[in-house]
Amino acid sequence: MFGEKSDPVTDEIFVAGRSDPQLLDEVEYVPLYPFFTRSASGGNFDAPSDVYVGFDEFVYVTDRRGVHVLESSGRPATFYPIDGGATAVVQDRLLNLYVVSRRDTLIDGRTWNLPAVLKVSGLPFGTPRIENIIWHPFSDDTRQRRSPEDADELVEFTDVGVLWDNSVYVSRRGPNNQSNSVLAPHNAILEFNQDGINTIRIPLNPTVANLRSAISPSAVATYVQPPQRESFAQEKHFILAQAPDNQQLQYSVLSIRAVVTTDGIEYRPDTDMLQQASIPDRGNGFLYDEFKFNDPSDIAIAGDNTQYIYVLDAAKDSLFVFTSNGIEGVAPPPGANSTIPVVVSFGGTGDGSNQFNNPQGVAYSNQIVYVADTGNNRISRFRLNTDFE
Repeated sequence: MFGEKSDPVTDEIFVAGRSDPQLLDEVEYVPLYPFFTRSASGGNFDAPSDVYVGFDEFVYVTDRRGVHVLESSGRPATFYPIDGGATAVVQDRLLNLYVVSRRDTLIDGRTWNLPAVLKVSGLPFGTPRIENIIWHPFSDDTRQRRSPEDADELVEFTDVGVLWDNSVYVSRRGPNNQSNSVLAPHNAILEFNQDGINTIRIPLNPTVANLRSAISPSAVATYVQPPQRESFAQEKHFILAQAPDNQQLQYSVLSIRAVVTTDGIEYRPDTDMLQQASIPDRGNGFLYDEFKFNDPSDIAIAGDNTQYIYVLDAAKDSLFVFTSNGIEGVAPPPGANSTIPVVVSFGGTGDGSNQFNNPQGVAYSNQIVYVADTGNNRISRFRLNTDFE
């Protein structure tokens, strides 16, 4: 009666949200089909490294070619090429994108390849404009006093998190972490204002693992997350992931509270989450379990009232899910006999629907979890399912 729906994009929209009934259980994350494989530059993604669903509800994916903008259905919208590719992306409340990349710059007759964060406006509307660039290091003259000088080109910016006032945290890692170095340590969480000016290096230990360390930070996430709203809490709390090479830390993922005191802001361990882990009866796993993660590659925090915390582990090819207070699992469904959160973490190495291959990015929007499944060249999608829904 209504004609034939032969357009492949339309077909994808109609099948979006269907799940394999054989994968359903009482409470678990189930795949949403189709997974996104088609890039906005033509063909498939090229090792997607991050995914983010913005305040504007577009889906942003970074890969070796640049930034791909997709509609929520997965339909390609526009593409922003970046030489050398992009590795992470986030959006502020003014709809500016912050894109982690690397760029060549000519200084004193030499071309340097340095980490950079591009602040880009207008991308979804086809009018991209670089509003600012956050570079490493922050002033050129300090480079000449570094030892070794080439260490700057070994530094990486790994992630960006947005704060309530549209300032940002940037996670950075690199080889120079001596306390007497100029603008070191490289291992750090840095805060920049809207103009790209570095306002603080958060005082975290760059070399000794503890509850306030930043050893080779791979990700940083704040509590300012979509959907858009009139205001957010004026807090600077964050969660960071540490992923040093060939070293498993006792606590790889840390929740840090920024507490306002009469002497300024103090950055403290999250004692509430630590306390949860000390009472095993409250759950079957905790964010602060010892040696919980091998290689945490990204973190996402749900912007809705659940405030679930998602931690992606590239070495375990797994996605871990925690409640807002750090207990592994999600709230039990209505009618359940237990009040203990239900563990729904999942994964495993492979290309199956609930498996990953070196995943590097995770995002959350409108009850859907997105994973940049790098080795499988796809954006996987999952939704929490219970038999009580």
